[in-house]
Amino acid sequence: MKHIYGDGVPEDNELAFELLTRAHEMGHIEASYNLGICFHYGYGTEADLEKAFKLYLEAANAGHDKGMELVGRFYNQGIHVDKDRALAEFWLDRAIKSGDAEAAEEARRELDRQ
Repeated sequence: MKHIYGDGVPEDNELAFELLTRAHEMGHIEASYNLGICFHYGYGTEADLEKAFKLYLEAANAGHDKGMELVGRFYNQGIHVDKDRALAEFWLDRAIKSGDAEAAEEARRELDRQ
C-alpha cells in the first residue's frame, strides 16, 4: 500500500497491485483486504466491484475488521450486491465488536444510514 500512496517509496499502483496479488495468493489476509481496495478504486487495475466485494468478504470471514465494515456497507447500500439490511447489520455489528476503533466508528455511521 505504500506504493499506492507514495509513502516513503515511489508511487507505483501497478507494482502495488502485483505485490498485493502475490501476498493474497500466499494467504495474507491484510493483502486480500488491500487488494479489494485496489479493485474498488482502480489502483493498478481496472475497478471491479465484484472482485472488490469478494476480497472484502474473504477478509471479513477471516476476521479482518475493516473488511467486515466494508462488507456491511456494501450490503447496506446495495453496492454490487442486493441491499440486505439484516446482512448489513450482521457485518457492521461484527466490525463494531472487532476492537478496531476506526472500523467500529465507520460501522456505527453506516448503521445510522437509512
